Amino acid sequence: MAKGQDNEMCFRDFLSKLNEEYSGDRIKPLKFLLQDCLSNSLLARSNINAFDLFNALQDRGDISPTEANLLSEIVEVTQLKPAQNIVDAYTKGGVKRGKGLSPYRKVLFAALTGVTDEDMRNLRAFYKLDQYGFGNIWDLVFHLEKELLLDKTEEKIERFAGKLNPAAKKKILDKLATFKGVKNNVQSTSSTEQAGLDAGTDVPSVPKELTSKEFKTMILKTSKWYQKGDKLTMLRLLFKDKIDDSTKHQNVKSLFDDLMASGKLKRADYKVIIDMIKITDTRGVLEDVKSLSDANKDGNITSFSAYRQTLMEMGKVLSPEEAKEVGFQNDVSDDEYTDQWSLILHLEKTTNVFADGVEGFIEDLKDIGLHHVALKLQPIANK
Repeated sequence: MAKGQDNEMCFRDFLSKLNEEYSGDRIKPLKFLLQDCLSNSLLARSNINAFDLFNALQDRGDISPTEANLLSEIVEVTQLKPAQNIVDAYTKGGVKRGKGLSPYRKVLFAALTGVTDEDMRNLRAFYKLDQYGFGNIWDLVFHLEKELLLDKTEEKIERFAGKLNPAAKKKILDKLATFKGVKNNVQSTSSTEQAGLDAGTDVPSVPKELTSKEFKTMILKTSKWYQKGDKLTMLRLLFKDKIDDSTKHQNVKSLFDDLMASGKLKRADYKVIIDMIKITDTRGVLEDVKSLSDANKDGNITSFSAYRQTLMEMGKVLSPEEAKEVGFQNDVSDDEYTDQWSLILHLEKTTNVFADGVEGFIEDLKDIGLHHVALKLQPIANK
């Protein structure tokens, strides 16, 4: 067995063991700690387990067989001894230092572990959440962050902390100065989105030219990675404007073949793949396909329109339950789509919901309480 395959299997075994430790109710604080990393649509799934979350982190490139710092910090702040033993055993041979939890997330987690039943009653009453019946602090805070009622802004932190017991309140407010001036993760435009939606004052980076063999190897390995990750429907939506009928493709390689046949993807210019990685936030592919390392470099996204990118941002925050609500609101039956990506694609192709711009659709989303989804469409409103 190749060394790379051996490392991958060892890593999967490591993640499986951690998954067992973060099962049941223990997944709730894990979800909270990953809210800066993963989308609401993923975290909101009721049947998701820790292994699914770890897979998503690996897709993003946040963890890998040689990078487990994020997981190490998670087990440290959750103080789960068996999980700590698992991480210590895996990292004994040495792993790279890399992305960890933000100071904000760690401080807030420490404060929330000291929340009382009285705090919960105060929070539900203050934020008018009694009707939702939140029984634990993790689900309640997930709702507040998703609806932008709590973020890193000073006013919202103070308002939230003011409803907690003195000890929990002190933990947050003592660290408040650390967060002042830091833009909210949810409200601020991501670097990926900003790069594509800006006017484009920077000269776009051009990836280095590959040999014929290197290019074919890149195509094969990249298509296999996205196919294995079950990301075909997401790519169908992304490439809709570049392929006559993206839904006809039953695998990722076929979709890439279509792009090559039309000249939109070629050995001397494969920036469409680099931009694809940035937009979909799937830098985990770089672990397998080293020739795509240019996806880690700065540079404007030029292969996809602002409109297309914005629809992708919408898909990232739309949970399965919310997708059903949007489908119902727009007379789309459940059997006409499989996930949020195919729903958005269906709305584009078969309804008039975007025909005259997205303003009406945005108002419809707000009417059913999906303000966080409506927010993602604002960059293309009134354009």
